[in-house]
Formats: sequence, C-alpha cells, structure tokens
Amino acid sequence: MNMQTKLSAKGQVVIPKDVRDRMCLEIGEAFDVVDRGNEIVLRRSSDAVGRRNLSVAEASAAIRKIVNYTGPRISDEEIARAGPVMAAAEYDRLKQQQ
Repeated sequence: MNMQTKLSAKGQVVIPKDVRDRMCLEIGEAFDVVDRGNEIVLRRSSDAVGRRNLSVAEASAAIRKIVNYTGPRISDEEIARAGPVMAAAEYDRLKQQQ
C-alpha cells in the first residue's frame, strides 16, 4: 500500500489515520527511525519504555477494531470446531491447484 505524506516545517510527518487505526498506534508511542540510504523506516520502538500491558478486554477491543467484526460473539467451542473444517477446505483447495 503506497500513501503520501509531507514533512512539516517542524520536521513532523503525519501517519495516515487508517494506518494508525490498523496498527493500533497511540499518542506518545515511541518509534525507532532507521536510515536506509534513500529510505526512512519508522519501526515501533524496541524499547519497553512507553509500552503498556493490555487487559484481555482491551486487547479484544483492539482486535475487533482492526478486524471490524460486528457480529455475535463466537465461543471457544465454535472456534475449535471450525478449525479442522477450515483446514480441510484449504487442503482441498490447494490440492485442486496442483
């Protein structure tokens, strides 16, 4: 995915909102700036400073936000039953491609 942004007079760069949302970036989050010659890479800081532990409810909410799932909650049992069915379907699909 290619997007464009501009460098401000203060040297700031805006990360597009959909990217911030998808990556669950938060205000004040730290980044490493990697200079790769003609590229500049922003990477979440490897430093533990600034990171916070999420509760299960917060993590679930963040995942739902990324996936944008609005349907009913799915139980662990339903997920456990769906796994083998989905794996078999994928196996069949890959076998047909050969």
